[in-house]
Amino acid sequence: MQAPFTRLLPVLLFISLTIAFIGTAGCVDSSDTTVPEDITTPLPGSNESPYTYIMTADGIPLRYAIHGPLHAAAHNDTLNATRNTTSGQGNGQGDGQKQPPIVFVPGYGMTLDEWPGLMISQLAESRRVILYNHRGVSGIQNPDVTFTIRQGAIDLHEVILELAGGDAGNECPAGDGGSGGSDGDEGYCTNPRVDIVGYSMGGMIALKYAVMYPDTVNRLILLNTDCGGSERVQPDEWVMDWMNQTLKTPEENLDRAGKVLLTESFRTAHPDPSTWFVDYGEVADPVAVQEQFIAFRSWEGVYSDLPTIHSKTLVITGDQDIVIPPENSVIIADQIPDATLIIREGQAHGMIFVEPEEIAGIIEDFLG
Repeated sequence: MQAPFTRLLPVLLFISLTIAFIGTAGCVDSSDTTVPEDITTPLPGSNESPYTYIMTADGIPLRYAIHGPLHAAAHNDTLNATRNTTSGQGNGQGDGQKQPPIVFVPGYGMTLDEWPGLMISQLAESRRVILYNHRGVSGIQNPDVTFTIRQGAIDLHEVILELAGGDAGNECPAGDGGSGGSDGDEGYCTNPRVDIVGYSMGGMIALKYAVMYPDTVNRLILLNTDCGGSERVQPDEWVMDWMNQTLKTPEENLDRAGKVLLTESFRTAHPDPSTWFVDYGEVADPVAVQEQFIAFRSWEGVYSDLPTIHSKTLVITGDQDIVIPPENSVIIADQIPDATLIIREGQAHGMIFVEPEEIAGIIEDFLG
């Protein structure tokens, strides 16, 4: 159990910022394009030093973290050395490092710190897990490049190229020149193949990415998401109206987040709100959160493109999700040729926070 209420302030602030912008639209006007000279220097709002970043093509730092057997290997020479010294690590079969990395695409308002630690640590026992923040989350925006679902997919591709392209254990798509990319490094993939897990808005970005960069997707896991556009099944109006109300205290915002993301039965069984969301850290910048809302609410969607996705796909939802109704997952699974649908009974939009180890186990089984 968490300590006194003061220990909850970071997560309450995160939830307050997130909920405050749900159901809100407007123009984003930011002229802050300052980029730190040293990308390991903490950015505004961060509470940890140092953070690690990659830089996008337009000069926006994206914070990332890597977990798993190869988490300390940043370059091919280090990776190759690790391959010779990691007996006893990995999946117990001695070839865990040969499996493609898993890249997690965060949902609306999330930072990489909000992913459930129990889920990430379980998967990282045998796989290389890459987490990252969307653009603007750490407080640096580019007013000339608006955040959209498509831009999120472009940023994801940059993350994958930077963090998985030089992975000597990674698989390169056919014809990619995996034994020598454009930089001449042995084992470098110019289009590395990865497994992708997208949650909520992150699932929308993952779908768009799979359409834009099909040869780089090994397997696709979609959690509590929709395909956008007019085919999207909308939540009830009262849900959005309720979420759009302005509340006065962190306690009220936490209570509302619990009612939106968790089931009534879960809240009854766990009456202490401090136990609901236990993983938190950096707080997402409110300007970025607002941009994200506008992005996913205005997204034209990929419904017509779903049949072109030929990566083996797993779609998971909860039968009590009131934020993105489970019918959306049925639509996606019906349209993607090689898709498996799992509907978790008694789970809501926040199922990854309620049963992180169970979700991790399902993902492990799917990835084989």
